[in-house]
Amino acid sequence: MKIVLTIILTVLTIQISFGQVATIQDTDGWTNVRKSPDGKSEIIQRVYENEVFWYDYEEADQEQEWISIYLPKNDYSLEKSEPSYIVGFIHKSRLLPLEILQVYTGNDFTFEYELSDFDSTNRIIDKQDGKWITAIDGRPVWGTDGNFPKTQVDDIKVLIVGKEIEIHEVFYSDIYECENVLSIYQNGDSFIVYQANSDGAGYYQLVWVFDKNGLKQRMIGTIY
Repeated sequence: MKIVLTIILTVLTIQISFGQVATIQDTDGWTNVRKSPDGKSEIIQRVYENEVFWYDYEEADQEQEWISIYLPKNDYSLEKSEPSYIVGFIHKSRLLPLEILQVYTGNDFTFEYELSDFDSTNRIIDKQDGKWITAIDGRPVWGTDGNFPKTQVDDIKVLIVGKEIEIHEVFYSDIYECENVLSIYQNGDSFIVYQANSDGAGYYQLVWVFDKNGLKQRMIGTIY
């Protein structure tokens, strides 16, 4: 049992090391993502302030000007459970890791899950080999490694300056094993909610980005 636990902890450490989350800092409000680590390389995308992505933590500690990033292909991670992203490079001076941001301690923004035990009643469960769960109600299953989830999200309560922000069910019907243990950061007029969830093996990172108009981004996945 100790050996299994050690392996799990080692895997989680590797995932966290290579899958750190950041946004950008640029006076223009955006920066170019290039195909290669070179200022003359082809521009393949543009990333904007308070748009989150993964980056290689180990590269950030090295003496080099460019860093590889993993940019989600859509704003809400509504694809299959395998992360869908493009890989490119930004100048390291533009990188703004979440942990450098101001931790939010005020009262103008609140975020809380309404949780309950997983209920399989009237749910459509897809399984592989008759055993491993691959989808629930046609959606990915974030937080487990093929087993039934223990905890489901019934609703998310978000308030911004006293205004309730409605979060559609589509944004929380595929996330499981969540807790109300969150890191909340503020950057300008945006709030970024970060957490890592797992049933012990089904580790994933979940990041929510809000501004005064509501939900701007939901990023789910892990980068190895």
